[in-house]
Amino acid sequence: MKEKLSMIGHVKDTPRVLKKAYEIRNEYMNDFVNAFVNHDFKKVYFLGSGTSHHVSLVIRNIFVDLLKVEGVACEPTIFTYHENANPSGVFKNEEICVIGFSQHGDSISTCEAVKKAKEFGYYTISVTEQLDSVIEELSDSYCHLVCEEEEIGPETRGYTETIFQFYIQAIEIAHRKGMLSDAAYRKLDDDAKKLAEDLNSVVEESIAWYHRNKAEFLEMTKSSIAGYGVNFPTALEARLKFFETFSRPCTGYEMEEQMHGPMRAYNKDNYIFMIASEGEKEFARCKELVPYYKDAFTEHVFVVTCEDGIEITDRDLKFSAKTTDILSPIIYVTPFQVLSALICEDVGIDTKVSPIKKRYVSSHYPSQRHGNITDSEKK
Repeated sequence: MKEKLSMIGHVKDTPRVLKKAYEIRNEYMNDFVNAFVNHDFKKVYFLGSGTSHHVSLVIRNIFVDLLKVEGVACEPTIFTYHENANPSGVFKNEEICVIGFSQHGDSISTCEAVKKAKEFGYYTISVTEQLDSVIEELSDSYCHLVCEEEEIGPETRGYTETIFQFYIQAIEIAHRKGMLSDAAYRKLDDDAKKLAEDLNSVVEESIAWYHRNKAEFLEMTKSSIAGYGVNFPTALEARLKFFETFSRPCTGYEMEEQMHGPMRAYNKDNYIFMIASEGEKEFARCKELVPYYKDAFTEHVFVVTCEDGIEITDRDLKFSAKTTDILSPIIYVTPFQVLSALICEDVGIDTKVSPIKKRYVSSHYPSQRHGNITDSEKK
């Protein structure tokens, strides 16, 4: 019997899965790419809950940048009950696309949102790793994630691979629609290939960073993570990974927003993680804030970066590999996945064991083929 991968096992396995996703693109992307090539989508919703919501925020940025669509990433329940997708009436219904992300394909909130979108006449696409899922039944088109099934609750490999897969699909759509020249397409494609090849070193350097600071990390009782630009969603996903594993209080902020309000709660016990990514003005601001936090609040400030020009100490992590800004969320989420996995191992938290005993409350949307949830499924 095959042994379950641990959480850190899934993180270490991610480079293999990204290389596979790069190589087998023609096995998963044609229906999704054709939907965008054959329809003139002008507004696209990206819907998912939890990790899938943070994936949606990242992919929304990729699609807005490369495909020039109006993009909205929001929680599925917000879309279902509170969102008017076309308040000005400027779009035709068929120009609106709704993409529902659900790794297992049975999230109640995402299924309800896709069902509502279909009723309004919007084009719907479901995205899952699980084949023949409920959400696939509800959608016009389907996209299979090739992240492979994750055997434990806190998703890591699936988050990273989904971003990578949708980047591959976005550049393919842009190329087929004439929005990218052959040369520009090859450059963006080479960027993805290089990242997949470099990711193993990113994982190993993240593990080394954890062990270098392990004694200090084990004393952590509360933390905050700040990012900006395309890596604001990275800070949110990192916060979720901490919270659903290590279970100590953690907040995720857009870097500048962290200066507005929470400072009153900060003291010497706070651990502050700063994602110092690309962005000339924001990077310069980050360089100002790091010494400010150390001076005003706490010595426990950790910088994670690929960039030159910022002071690096033993507490910090500077990757030897670098990628483009649009792909950088894949690199910057990795150390927080590693930290969440390894700190749990060291304090005796088994991330393979879920504290949630009755998943039907959030999942197990009734199948049109198979009927409603049985009493045994509720136990």
